[in-house]
Amino acid sequence: MDCHPNTESLNSQYMVQFPIGHGGFGSVQLAYHRLTGIPVAIKVIENLEEDLRFIVSEMMALERLHHPNIIRLFQVLVTTEYIYFITELAPGGDLLRRVKKEGRLQEEEAQKIFGQILSAIKYCHDLNIVHRDLKPANILLDEEGNVKLADFGLSTSWRPGTLLHQRCGTKRFNAPEQVLGLGYDGKKTDVWSLGVLLYLITTGNHPFQGDTMEEIEGKIVTGSYDIPAHVSGQLENLIHQILTVDPERRPSIEDLQQHPWIKWKENIASETLLDPKVLDTLSDLGFNRNDVLESLQNNRYDELMGTYLIIREQARKVLPLELGCNTSVTSVDVGAAPPVSLVCPSVSGLPPKRRASEPTFGLHHTQPSHQPLPVVPAAPGQKVARSASMPICCHQKKSPTWSSATLSRGETSLSVSSSIPEEETTPSSRNDSDMENAQNPQNIGCFQRLCKRIRACFSRLCCFSGDQETQVQPMFNNKVAPATETG
Repeated sequence: MDCHPNTESLNSQYMVQFPIGHGGFGSVQLAYHRLTGIPVAIKVIENLEEDLRFIVSEMMALERLHHPNIIRLFQVLVTTEYIYFITELAPGGDLLRRVKKEGRLQEEEAQKIFGQILSAIKYCHDLNIVHRDLKPANILLDEEGNVKLADFGLSTSWRPGTLLHQRCGTKRFNAPEQVLGLGYDGKKTDVWSLGVLLYLITTGNHPFQGDTMEEIEGKIVTGSYDIPAHVSGQLENLIHQILTVDPERRPSIEDLQQHPWIKWKENIASETLLDPKVLDTLSDLGFNRNDVLESLQNNRYDELMGTYLIIREQARKVLPLELGCNTSVTSVDVGAAPPVSLVCPSVSGLPPKRRASEPTFGLHHTQPSHQPLPVVPAAPGQKVARSASMPICCHQKKSPTWSSATLSRGETSLSVSSSIPEEETTPSSRNDSDMENAQNPQNIGCFQRLCKRIRACFSRLCCFSGDQETQVQPMFNNKVAPATETG
């Protein structure tokens, strides 16, 4: 039992058990709702002024994001010392621990998991929210092995056509433009991080290896990495596509979902927020029905709304008949791909070489061409010169001028999962006023009004000083249609 002082309200609602992990800027504990016995996760974050903008970013993102592959927020509880996010529990742990314990994923399983990750990120990008810290440690799994994307402390709202400047996230997953300290398109850097993630879970190692961080960053900005021999042709091509050094030619999430290696089912859920039978259950537990309705209407994420969401989420998972949850889910097979031809093991014990004539599969970009990327055959051992429309791939020797490079396919031994280093998240002290390039007076005024709203919200939740000056990262609630990607 690991409880903190001044948590009477928390202890009256939940039976806190023990720590089960670390979630970005806080620790995560297992707990049970006292009235229903339903298990939940509680993320405990110190209430420090210097971390307030990360706390607010995560809270505002989770309040907006309702997707089956994104962790669900139930309640926010604020005290003078700690802030608690009560969320759904993902008992399967995170993807990094699984790879380190069990080794790389087989491609069939990786297809399912990566497809769900793409679905979650596309949902975020459609709302113009960029995650900025995508890595296996932030991909949780539920009891059935389904993805639950978590840790939105470094996320931000992003306007299409603007650039972000804050260098944050985990260094090994940063895109070349972030490493170089350039302004960056948040969606494109998320895509790059997905490429590093995909390489890691399917090989057991990071793509960019080195003895020092300087050496690793040098390989990131030149796109230098090796593909192990066990990787199928389709997967190899997909990795090359995602890890395109030039952000203008890096594919979008929509592009990736059209790749033949990707298999994913979009869960299109239609649900009614106000479920009369869940409200009846709350009434039976002693809650005032009108108070619950008022809490839901104002999105307070307090005890009333939290209890309602916990019961409704549980009803949607395992008790649809008893509680009559008005939820219908339609599974649409969007990317049914042809069978993947795997390379057979070598009889001699040496890593098998892919035949020069074995095809790769190109993404269909909207610009500059609607044609698949060309396949350039080569004799064994011969380097292939990349054509102007091919992505920059592995073993790029030149500095990143976004021009041509040679492509070769290196061979490595099978991955050793225990060699994966612990990941380090490096938030910058520099704010993104990133909504950004916000020298616009209207944006500044909106930002100031948002600060006042946040302070007022915290004051209502607990004893957060209303006149305390804080620096927070702006997050807007209006949904803007995403701009057309340029590659």
